[in-house]
Amino acid sequence: MNRLSNAVRSVNEAAIGSLPQGDIRSLMAIHVLSIGPIDFGSMVHDVLRVGLKFSLSIAPDCRDLWVIPKQESIQVAILHHTLSLFELEDASRFIRQRWPHARILVLRMGEGFLDDSLYDERVAPDVAPAVLLMTIERLTREWRMCKPTSLEVN
Repeated sequence: MNRLSNAVRSVNEAAIGSLPQGDIRSLMAIHVLSIGPIDFGSMVHDVLRVGLKFSLSIAPDCRDLWVIPKQESIQVAILHHTLSLFELEDASRFIRQRWPHARILVLRMGEGFLDDSLYDERVAPDVAPAVLLMTIERLTREWRMCKPTSLEVN
């Protein structure tokens, strides 16, 4: 029978610390996915630079979501107002299916453009950077309090 003490003795000490520091920091970072044109992704990047530890991925088009591995841990997806209503709904459904724990933030004016179950928060596209940062931090507060310790494998 495998006991914890046996497993600990068999660890290769040379392997400890072999993960580069940048990779460790990215594991602890909040991963934000921006869906929309690159220049909007740059705006999100500028906002995230002053906040907590964030990692940003940009998908310029909804079809680019298929390229991101399911194993990638996404905490917040930001859908920009440049997406059509069809793209907005399609991206929201895809995110809910692939990353069910991810929070979805929509940058769009008005209401009734999307079922409430398909997004978590909405702010105006011209939102002040500080408000956008506070919204992202609020959406990820629960994740930061109890960071997942296991990986979901399907």
